[in-house]
Amino acid sequence: MREYTPEQESFREDAVAVINAGAVVIAVAGTWTRPIYMGIIALLVAVIGYFMTPRSRGGHIVAVCLITVFAILETWLWQGKHIV
Repeated sequence: MREYTPEQESFREDAVAVINAGAVVIAVAGTWTRPIYMGIIALLVAVIGYFMTPRSRGGHIVAVCLITVFAILETWLWQGKHIV
């Protein structure tokens, strides 16, 4: 049986980074589509990334929320479209 190696921890951190980056990309994509729906999906993905690592502080969740709020404001105020 193989012993634990630091490489395994590195792979897990890389996976969490990819998931969190995906959440941010989904939130940014809400600028061009429906920001409320994309924001909820991005928040769910960010929460999955949050619970995958024990040392997470939730910074990506805050980033996704802020991006979603800015996407809603941008869509509503500057483009004049409905947000839902």
